[in-house]
Amino acid sequence: MKNKLMFSLLLIFVQFNAFTQQQINVIKKPTWNVRASYDSRYGSKVDLSGNSVAMIVDVPKADFAVVTVDDKLTQKWITELSGFPMAIGKFKNNIMVIAAADRSYFKSFSNQFKAYLLEEKTGKMISEKIIYDGSKDFVEMPEFFFSEDGAYFKMATRLTSLKRKVHIGLPVVGFFTALKMDKDFNESQSYTVIDFNDRLEQIQKMEPDMPDGDTWKASCGDDGSFIISTVDASKGKCNVAIYLSSNPSPLKTVSIPVDAINQDDVSSITFASSKKPLISYIGIFYKNTNKERATLIARIDFNNGSFTSTKEVFDKAHIKELQKSFVPANKKFDNLDFSDIKYLNIRHISEYNNTLLVTISPKYSVSSSHGSFTSEGSVLMNAYDAQMKPLYHQFLPRTYLSRSMGEGSDVAFDQTQNTLRILANQSDGGSVATIYAEMDLGSGTINKINLIPKDDIKSSYYANTESISWLNNSFVIPFVERMGLFSKKVDLQLLQLKY
Repeated sequence: MKNKLMFSLLLIFVQFNAFTQQQINVIKKPTWNVRASYDSRYGSKVDLSGNSVAMIVDVPKADFAVVTVDDKLTQKWITELSGFPMAIGKFKNNIMVIAAADRSYFKSFSNQFKAYLLEEKTGKMISEKIIYDGSKDFVEMPEFFFSEDGAYFKMATRLTSLKRKVHIGLPVVGFFTALKMDKDFNESQSYTVIDFNDRLEQIQKMEPDMPDGDTWKASCGDDGSFIISTVDASKGKCNVAIYLSSNPSPLKTVSIPVDAINQDDVSSITFASSKKPLISYIGIFYKNTNKERATLIARIDFNNGSFTSTKEVFDKAHIKELQKSFVPANKKFDNLDFSDIKYLNIRHISEYNNTLLVTISPKYSVSSSHGSFTSEGSVLMNAYDAQMKPLYHQFLPRTYLSRSMGEGSDVAFDQTQNTLRILANQSDGGSVATIYAEMDLGSGTINKINLIPKDDIKSSYYANTESISWLNNSFVIPFVERMGLFSKKVDLQLLQLKY
């Protein structure tokens, strides 16, 4: 009996470890640091041809550098650059890097941006040029858009009414200062969209005619179209406009009914492009007229101005129903953290094959005299077909605690045929563990879920999920240390694993 029990336990152990990823390579002490900043939302790496990746890093004797490593974690080249790095992407078969002239934590970055074009194979500088020189007095909010194949590069910038000065309020008037800053920051003096050619010249520039509404967000489609959505709560509509070329008038504007109470009750607006031309998706998380938290997911066909939508209300009864439906794929991953309704929001939306996947999770931040942290719970993954009919829902169980910046809280996804690969951090006592899972896109079945082995990685380091390199037969995870409030450089370790 005892032998049978031991055999059963051994069998379970072997089966679990058979699912774990095999380590190929590791770099414990590279000659460069990872670049971490409060303006990293435009990306810090780009996947290249030949199964390699280019990353923005820090080096001792320059402002920053771009380094390329291949699928054996061998450094191919490194090019030192100047300025404050803002974005990296592919453009016309080359690597393009955008940098601000300087950066002040209290005054934001300067509104002068330089572009570098680097040869992909050698890192050789092809050209560098100041592509935008903006306001000296007011804060501008830039956005940078690269297509995956490098076909286009666009820049959009919103000129706010917030002046570029040190914004520190005295304790007595701090609250009123914050209110004034928020009002000035949200007020737009202008909004400009610019297209560039391979000589880094502005070839098209427009100030789009905005659709009606106040709460708005912009995106760029895979086909190069530019999309702006606004919410007009007073009329109960979300207006989505698409723009082509340099024409400031939209090609078409589609209005979708939204039963939001007011503009402030819209938590997020998220876009995704379809592989089909002039087809886009939008996800809105908001509080409806019944004061319930809800999603509106829509597929928009700008060819004929039609849309198909679906709604989901996250009340207590529905949350309990979702929790009861959860069937763990592995007993080691059965702790579901999905109950804080007021903190739910859409985190990711993307089309895989002909399936739209929308992820939702609770996330909140807490500040005290002892410090600040951000907590994120389990991830609900909802799948829809082309008619926006729900196909299935699935959970990725996890609880992750990070610093106030929320570093490492995003979930990474990669699709290969009908398999969706998933990578996410979770708290493990005083350390950070990293979950790897594989889900069948057709059924939503979790076929594999395990913890990444971190034998050669510091236990407190988290996986930089925004910079995973998904290669042909393996993937590379940058593990980085927690950064401080004013940090620009943090230590890095690279781990390469087989699928």
